[in-house]
This record gives sequence, structure tokens and C-alpha cells, in this order.
Amino acid sequence: MTGPLITTPVKPSIHARCGATVLTGNAEGLHARVDLVPLNRAGEIAALLAGLQTYTLTRGGLVHRDAGRIAGTALAGPVLAEHACHRLVPADQRATTTAPTTQPRTEGIPY
Repeated sequence: MTGPLITTPVKPSIHARCGATVLTGNAEGLHARVDLVPLNRAGEIAALLAGLQTYTLTRGGLVHRDAGRIAGTALAGPVLAEHACHRLVPADQRATTTAPTTQPRTEGIPY
């Protein structure tokens, strides 16, 4: 433990054992190392069932997701799972990162 509830900004690093790129930082006093793949709800459930912790990435750093934070909607940001070497996230468990596109409105414009 690094201190009472200290959260630090995340830094990219290379995991020494498997060579994967991960984000590392302190999340509320806990050292956290997470994968870069954002998860959807099914992905988070699969990660939790596999015994991995999940975190929300915010501007200030990582926030540990407990039962109240998982059920709530107050935290905005991608959900990331604790790093596990050589773990592949299936495509149906990845969060979509594309923003919905809208068509420009041209009705009623005289030019």
C-alpha cells in the first residue's frame, strides 16, 4: 500500500513478464496494472468471474470499481481490467469506441 487512498496519474509501461503494454498507477492506495482494452458490461462480468479487479480510467487516474460503483452511473470513462499475462479479450466483450455519426441538417437552408 502506498498511502491512505492515494490515486496517482497512470503511466504506460511494459510488463516485464509478458512484454504487454499496460497502464500502471495507484488507485485509492492500491497499486494497479491494467490492460488497455476497454470492456463492455459482459467483459467486466467475465473479468470479475476470472478473479480480476476492474477499474474506471478517469482524468485523475484509475478508480477501483466495487459493487456500488459497478451498479451506479456516476463514473464516466472506460472500464479496464487488471492485467493478466496473455489474456485475450473476445471481441464481443470489448467496448465500442466509435461515436455515433449524425448527418448534417440541410433542410430549409437557402444556399
